[in-house]
Amino acid sequence: MTDDAVQRTKDADEHLHSYQAVMKAGSEIGVPFSLALTMFFTSLVMANGIWLSLFAGVVTYVFVFFVVKTFFSH
Repeated sequence: MTDDAVQRTKDADEHLHSYQAVMKAGSEIGVPFSLALTMFFTSLVMANGIWLSLFAGVVTYVFVFFVVKTFFSH
């Protein structure tokens, strides 16, 4: 019985570690990249040119990355 309890505790720790890794990757990479891609294509649709669109995407990525790191990361 104690072996089962120990195994459940280890499984819970592994699940917690996996969850935290997925949430960190999603919030620090996924969210800024998605918003930067959205800004890039929105700027292209508005006919701002490729270079201004690329610049807007990069600026958006950097800004959102720091906002997420500052306010949403533990």
